[in-house]
Amino acid sequence: MTSGDAVAGKKLFQKTCGSCHTLADAGTTGTIGPNLDDAFAAAKAQGFSLTTMRDLVRGQIAYAESDTGTGHPGMTPNLLHGQQARDVAWYVAQCAAEPHCNVPS
Repeated sequence: MTSGDAVAGKKLFQKTCGSCHTLADAGTTGTIGPNLDDAFAAAKAQGFSLTTMRDLVRGQIAYAESDTGTGHPGMTPNLLHGQQARDVAWYVAQCAAEPHCNVPS
């Protein structure tokens, strides 16, 4: 899997994911889904690699893409696919728990 484009991922996250998820760098404050800053803070503090976190996020998006039509519990299916999903996963991995991660808008 390619790393993805964090700039494109940030824009997609703000448009597609931010109404449900909080992510300080994106300026989003959604409360329906997990707060991604809180969710990844411990992993970053423990030194988890960005690729591990990217793969975790991409897996959650892939689950929502599945043929079951239910997505991740509470997650809308078919929000993102292919390169867009990779871009969002890379952005979240880089910027979760990093309120000033310096990915331009």
